[in-house]
Amino acid sequence: MVPLRRLSLLLLLATCASACRGTRGDTRLFSLEDPRGDDHGDGELRYPLRQDLGPGSMDLLSFRASAEGDGTRFEAVFARPIPVPTGRTVDAAGTTLAAMARFGFYTFNLDVYVDEDGQEGSGRTDTLPGRYLTLAPGSAWEKVILLTPRPYEARDVLRALWRQEALRELQRQQGEVSESTARALEAQVEQRIERSVFFPTRVRVSGPTVSFFVPESFLGGQARPTWGYAVAVTGASLERRVELPALFGGVTAPAPQGLMVLGIGPGTSHERFGGGRLGSTTQSPVVDLLVPEGVPQQEVLGQQARPWPAVVPASPGLPQAPDAGGMAGQGDAPASTAPQQ
Repeated sequence: MVPLRRLSLLLLLATCASACRGTRGDTRLFSLEDPRGDDHGDGELRYPLRQDLGPGSMDLLSFRASAEGDGTRFEAVFARPIPVPTGRTVDAAGTTLAAMARFGFYTFNLDVYVDEDGQEGSGRTDTLPGRYLTLAPGSAWEKVILLTPRPYEARDVLRALWRQEALRELQRQQGEVSESTARALEAQVEQRIERSVFFPTRVRVSGPTVSFFVPESFLGGQARPTWGYAVAVTGASLERRVELPALFGGVTAPAPQGLMVLGIGPGTSHERFGGGRLGSTTQSPVVDLLVPEGVPQQEVLGQQARPWPAVVPASPGLPQAPDAGGMAGQGDAPASTAPQQ
């Protein structure tokens, strides 16, 4: 028979272990919360005129990280259930939405910029193509994670855009570019993507929650609560069109292009977000943004945009009690697991 004192201690330890772990039994690393009802970009952004999108669809409520095996599982919770791809035909070839977006979601992208050292002059302050945001110098990122419905296609597009950018800069500096130099540049771009950008393919979607796995090999370990995290939600474009210049010959400045991102423009539309400023070609189409307390989202995304500071969790966060607005039960309900590769 177990002594009463020892039994009480065992129950206390079991309770602590349960409270200090994530929703699937994994150790919680940190948890960040975002206000409800701020999915309006700079304050003027309006959702496209589509039945599968509307207020709350891209309203990020929380962003969390848990240790899982040889990596980190990140989890984002939105204000409304995430639309699931259906068998609806989306092109003349008969491709279905489910076949095109086979990871369980199709309406949004989630960018996660990770500042691992917090030092000015270390890392990059620009963001992925088409976001039109600049991070604060002390929040420059070393790694970026892009959760997107078509990760393989997104990687190809990013390679093309970064190659285009690098080739244009090289031509600006030295004029003519030899074939061997161009090929060396392509190799450098590929190495840069491999080192600094990760496209998750181990994804779970359940109700308003999406979670995705990032291996230690990319982050150099599990995610740390002392790092800075800058998280942005954009609408997803499933098209992968990108106009590329010839490998050799003149390179002209292309029209602004985004990486699998739904744009913004004046008025209303089924194809893009509304609320765009007249005459602006670099207005950010970001719908919701994770910002530190005291920094208004509108100031980062507005016409007189200020640099975007990352959020530093500072200390491990414990699971918080669900509110009455749809966060209850997250992680406890059976998750629909998308293809894992």
